[in-house]
Amino acid sequence: MNNDDHRLELIAVGKELFSRGLQTTRSGNLSVRDGERFLITQTGANLGYLSDSNFLTVGLADHLPIPAEASCETPLHRAIYNATDALAIVHAHPIHAIALAQLSSDDRILPIHNEGLAGLKCIPIVDTTVPGKDTGEEPGAIAAALTQSCAVVVRGHGAFSIGNSLDQACYKMMLLEDSCRINLLVLNHSRTAAAPKVLTVSKSPRRTGPRRFAGSD
Repeated sequence: MNNDDHRLELIAVGKELFSRGLQTTRSGNLSVRDGERFLITQTGANLGYLSDSNFLTVGLADHLPIPAEASCETPLHRAIYNATDALAIVHAHPIHAIALAQLSSDDRILPIHNEGLAGLKCIPIVDTTVPGKDTGEEPGAIAAALTQSCAVVVRGHGAFSIGNSLDQACYKMMLLEDSCRINLLVLNHSRTAAAPKVLTVSKSPRRTGPRRFAGSD
């Protein structure tokens, strides 16, 4: 696949993620590997409306410079490619995944439906290294998690997924969000069902007229 094909694929996946509400107008980033380099989205790019000018090529070797216009997560993408066999990476902000990770006291999410279990197994949760900041995450924990799993949720930030193609990485991200939404629905139902019932006593309406007795006119 040549560079033009990669760009078309990145544009299509960006639109899909945006249309499903997995990105805001300036969140997330995408990349695809091409030999010893990778193509990544520009910093601040709206993934729903990408064009050819929104992509930059970056070398995989750690000593090679990273363009200032590249996504702030470019060092993390580089680390993931160097640590795994991934050929594509998706970083999104899936709402239900973010919420479930925040509620979880565990360091993982286990899907409860068959497709999620088959496609994701167990999803690790790592803590953000940049709370409240609009900068790139430290690569270590996220890259390490993706050597064991195809997706990872970063608590308080978003999620990363990898694949043998951009379509596969995109599918894993959508499956992650669907799985987390199902888990949250079940969790909410369980908590509602377990909540103590509040009993109320209905009162008879108060009489406002004179009391009448049997036999009276």
